[in-house]
Amino acid sequence: MMNNIIRHIKRCVNVKTKKLNKLRLFVDQHRLVKHFYKMKKTWPCFFLLLFTAKIYAQTNTALSRSNGLLQFLAQQKGFTQFALERLIGKRCSRYLSGRKIPECQDAVTQMIELLDYDIIFLKDKNLNPKSFVFVAFKTNLKKLLSVEETTVYLDELNQSLYQFLLGEISHLSLWDLTKKHFKTDRKTAMALAVLFQDTSLAKLHLTYLEEARVPGNNHFVENKELLNRVLDTINLILDTSEKNYQTLFYPMEIQKYLNRNIYHFYVPLYLTEELKAHKVSDDASYAATLMLTLTYEFITAANDFRYLLADPKTVNSTHKIQDIFGGYCGSNIGVRGMNFNKSFPQILKSFNVSTKASVELLLTH
Repeated sequence: MMNNIIRHIKRCVNVKTKKLNKLRLFVDQHRLVKHFYKMKKTWPCFFLLLFTAKIYAQTNTALSRSNGLLQFLAQQKGFTQFALERLIGKRCSRYLSGRKIPECQDAVTQMIELLDYDIIFLKDKNLNPKSFVFVAFKTNLKKLLSVEETTVYLDELNQSLYQFLLGEISHLSLWDLTKKHFKTDRKTAMALAVLFQDTSLAKLHLTYLEEARVPGNNHFVENKELLNRVLDTINLILDTSEKNYQTLFYPMEIQKYLNRNIYHFYVPLYLTEELKAHKVSDDASYAATLMLTLTYEFITAANDFRYLLADPKTVNSTHKIQDIFGGYCGSNIGVRGMNFNKSFPQILKSFNVSTKASVELLLTH
């Protein structure tokens, strides 16, 4: 079966110029021709990564609990930023109208730049050949780990987490403690999205720093170790009870319906804050980050390529709708605080009936 897929992909990659007009669903013919030959050799890598991602995750406990959203983004390095923009931008044109479409697509371009992501495929003979590590917000990660202020923050956070775990304190808000150190909502969202982009035991962003041999000062070395310990403590808390991670990581108004995949909330939250800081409108910032979440969730709704360009008619997985809800909440809070529709039961019921109607519901906040 896999050989047939590879042969099919190769045939697609070798499409003759006169047939390029069939691919205009991505972009006009002139721009596609310009990028086609650059992309041609990388398409098989992208499709095979997309196809095998879920299979491999099932065989690797640490990876299966890691940041699926950023893993998905990292895999698209084989499909080039141009094509990733088209995948997300296509959702902008599908669910928006008028001038909101180009505004959303322009915001998507800026958003992908802000993600600043990278991937390394591991070649160690003792590791699975499909193994890889990835990182997002690479520049910010190094900056955060290189300053003494982060040392003070991580040290207090780890002590507080242990006190919470041992029952010495009954309430702890990761947001409040982080904001105490980083002061503004934007910097707080940045710290949480960057430092805790993978809260699994895989700690892929820390592994990336080791594999890439990223150099740093004494603070950088110390903070990597501190962050490593904080992530271990977080996993102890996450494994204790559902209520623990809900009260620890999420705002009270929405925590009841969010699951342990905290990156679905904090990555869109930070990206909307950052897009606004780059003079992108609230509506375009919200739409772009929401489309990022939806693109990932829709494409990964099947083990094949059926939702690469099309979207499922309905979504029936409660867990997947919770992930969508997490991204929806993060995107909203980043631009309008708590002033949005927070009814998860309504959104759950809607996705069970119609994806199109549900996305329209999300876009009306």
